[in-house]
Amino acid sequence: MGKMDLSKYKALPTIGFQPFGDVVINFREHPRWKIPRKIAVILAPTGAFVTRDQNPNQPYTVDEIIRESIEGVEAGACSVHVHVRDEKGFPSGDRGQTEKVVNALRHRFGGSIHIDGEALFGKNFIETMEPIVEDFYESAAVNCHADFMGDTLSYLSPQSCKATAEVLQAYGKKPLLAVYNPGDIDNTYRWLIRPGVVKPPFAWIVLPGMPGGSPMYDPLGMAETLLHMIRRIKDVDKAKRPSITVAACGRASSYLTTLAILLGCNVRVGKEDTIYKYPHRDDVTRSNKQIVEQTVTIARMLGREPMTGPEYRKTLGMKPF
Repeated sequence: MGKMDLSKYKALPTIGFQPFGDVVINFREHPRWKIPRKIAVILAPTGAFVTRDQNPNQPYTVDEIIRESIEGVEAGACSVHVHVRDEKGFPSGDRGQTEKVVNALRHRFGGSIHIDGEALFGKNFIETMEPIVEDFYESAAVNCHADFMGDTLSYLSPQSCKATAEVLQAYGKKPLLAVYNPGDIDNTYRWLIRPGVVKPPFAWIVLPGMPGGSPMYDPLGMAETLLHMIRRIKDVDKAKRPSITVAACGRASSYLTTLAILLGCNVRVGKEDTIYKYPHRDDVTRSNKQIVEQTVTIARMLGREPMTGPEYRKTLGMKPF
């Protein structure tokens, strides 16, 4: 590269720099961001959707679910979201299998972990409430939605949502307000919050990014969608800091988890909500332990520390176990 004659720039002025005090820049003037130091990492180890055709590593049997749940708790999860499967891997409401999973976790960890589950399976509403009445779970989702999840229509009537919330609270359980798209937030407000059916503090779980849910086709769409849903929740939940858990759904997977951590939310991770380790690659998740370990590492790198089960109950406004 040749040399350049800089003489034509000789008369140009240099940078103007005039301090008006003893300090050039005082970084202490920036206030701390209001992000909670503690974060709840909830493990959803198998769920009801993913088949071994999609991910060969998906746990199906009771023993597999127990093993991966224990490993996930030992890696830093404070709560386990329980589902069981039948012998073909189809979602099941089998009470005996559910009890085996719950008993194994309680035997191992006692009240040091929180146990959550679904009250959805049964021939009628009373049967669907059996896991709550029989004290399997400490909380369960109330899904005020009607969505095509993939190619399957999933819905609950306003009356069923209200009844589920009433039963949960009557038995001392926490209703988790599950929302898949912004319309579900409005349904939850109209059916449960505005009429006073659910009592504050409210606990939300945001599940965007599912096939048929709120689209997240790229990082920008992911960020815009999640921010929009969080803002809409804050429109109807007037708590100073609403309890919001973001599930690592669909392609967004670990990137969605990272954004949720940055935004001060809790996170739900595991093989229930996604098969992918990363949005831009096709690597499938291997073990729930690895997913939780990755999540805890990211949280700690960003200055947040995993909660314990008792700490998580306290943030939900629940009594000690």
